[in-house]
Amino acid sequence: MHNMNMNMNMNSMNHHDAKQPSELCQKFAKILDATPAVINGVCTATRSRTNIRPTVLGRPAESFMFVPQAWSFESMDSQGRALCLGETVVLEEEANPYISRLRELGIIVTAFHNHWIFEKPRLMYIHYQSIDEPLEFARKVRKANKVLNQSIVGSSRPSTNHNGNAMELCGEFNQILGGMETFEDGVCMVMDSRLNIQTTIMNRRSRSFLTLPQMFNFESLAPDGTALCSGETVILQGEINPFISQLRKNNILVTGFHNHWLFEDPRLMYIHFVKIDQPISFAKDVKEALKVLTNKVVRP
Repeated sequence: MHNMNMNMNMNSMNHHDAKQPSELCQKFAKILDATPAVINGVCTATRSRTNIRPTVLGRPAESFMFVPQAWSFESMDSQGRALCLGETVVLEEEANPYISRLRELGIIVTAFHNHWIFEKPRLMYIHYQSIDEPLEFARKVRKANKVLNQSIVGSSRPSTNHNGNAMELCGEFNQILGGMETFEDGVCMVMDSRLNIQTTIMNRRSRSFLTLPQMFNFESLAPDGTALCSGETVILQGEINPFISQLRKNNILVTGFHNHWLFEDPRLMYIHFVKIDQPISFAKDVKEALKVLTNKVVRP
């Protein structure tokens, strides 16, 4: 269910680009057992760790927002080496074995942290980057992924989506927040990129969705009309405190803000937030908070 949901999201976002994934992009994704897409002109491969079935604030949280694996490559040089980025959710006991494997393979580990709070089981997220040939990078990551648990973790639950208006709500949610909308199996996701931020990572231009994401989500819609509502956005250092002040005015929980990458210019931070709320109320509150973010072009 969840792989399909993410695949639809990425394919929908691909409408921003005229071209379909190249042969190289398809090979890259195949090695990683992921789905290829072109987002902002960048090859991106995504999948969800469907064996991890967490709850956040007591609600099932099984969408890509919570159990992601994503990779991209871009800015290839004449030697065929590109800026390669990766991210995966891990369980606490997997974190250090995974980091060790990445380092043994020469991949730069750039961040290791939570994205959420009040989740069960505890979820951590590892981000990493390398200048490498894309297929070689993918093979290295596939080797590292072998240390990850394949068994089911967390309890399997029936969908809590009892509200027949969820699809209609998703359309309104998207109209408020803007971006590419998808709805499947009770999960509504709106995805966009902050392309006004023109950043470099390791002196290579990056337009990857992993670098410039904005994602807003609701799932586990209950009969009372409340859902698990969540969000993430890339954010500049000077924007963090004005943004979190706006979120807190509306009792939205700030669950993490931190770096995801190293050696980038300008410095990029990422903020994650969540609330059990009516999806439309959450969308309006987030839209208001987003007004503090600049729309001006920001360059290194």
